[in-house]
Amino acid sequence: MLDIDCKLVTELLTRFIKNEVQKTGMNKVVLGLSGGIDSALVAFLCKEALGADNVCGVRMPYKSSSAESLSHAELVAQKSGIRFLTYDITAAADGFASQQLLLNTDCDKFLRVNSSEKIVGFKMGDTLNGHSLGNILARLRMNTLYHISALGGSMVVGTSNKTELLLGYGTLWGDLAYGINPVGDLYKYQVRQLSRYHGVPDEIILKKPSADLFPGQTDEGDLGYSYEELDYALYRLVDARENPKILAESGEIKPDLINFCLKRIIAMQFKRQMPHIALVSFRTINQSFNYPRDWAM
Repeated sequence: MLDIDCKLVTELLTRFIKNEVQKTGMNKVVLGLSGGIDSALVAFLCKEALGADNVCGVRMPYKSSSAESLSHAELVAQKSGIRFLTYDITAAADGFASQQLLLNTDCDKFLRVNSSEKIVGFKMGDTLNGHSLGNILARLRMNTLYHISALGGSMVVGTSNKTELLLGYGTLWGDLAYGINPVGDLYKYQVRQLSRYHGVPDEIILKKPSADLFPGQTDEGDLGYSYEELDYALYRLVDARENPKILAESGEIKPDLINFCLKRIIAMQFKRQMPHIALVSFRTINQSFNYPRDWAM
């Protein structure tokens, strides 16, 4: 049901990359190389679309990043032939965490800080857990990519797949920030299928997906379901437009999985669109003014 024609999809995606990048007057792209399958596939697609010399992958490790992620990212660069560089974000992230957050007014209630004493400030690092730190790291990485893109006049390419986008499994203004995304309409299963077609190394295709936010973290552990289960449920609900109630009654997909997918799709809609702009005129951006960027061409 989820199988794709890899040759045809490759032609569509490489044409998309080339057209969308060149429309802006650029001919180069930059992307984050995490050592995972999604960024690996994007690297191979960009190389085919623009040539290896016009693609740069960036490794952006934190002190807790696994050595395997770094080695896999380098392996992708070597196999695809693209350029790559490394920027360690540890100092930037630790600098953020080490600073004091000063409460100039009665903000402890606003921040839901429980204390019997009047608080005037606290260390930002004391407010972080594994996932909130992960959001900080994701945004630092995107800040790095956009700075590098400005230095070289290149476009930032996204690597989030359709499963992640539908479920909102990503950081707003972090890994969900980019100029274009060639794999955003491919489910994780399809990413794997297309990766095999392009010769992405097996050790990357077969390993457990992880954002490498903290030791032992995995995507499927965060979501509570396997990508296989999620892809199948999302395809039936979104692409096939099947009635959730009838689908649950059929017994083909667990009702709790259907409910999980529906709740996430609805709740995470804000991550899949530009922020709403208040309408006060007859030509409001993203509402009544929706011309594409090549309107005047």
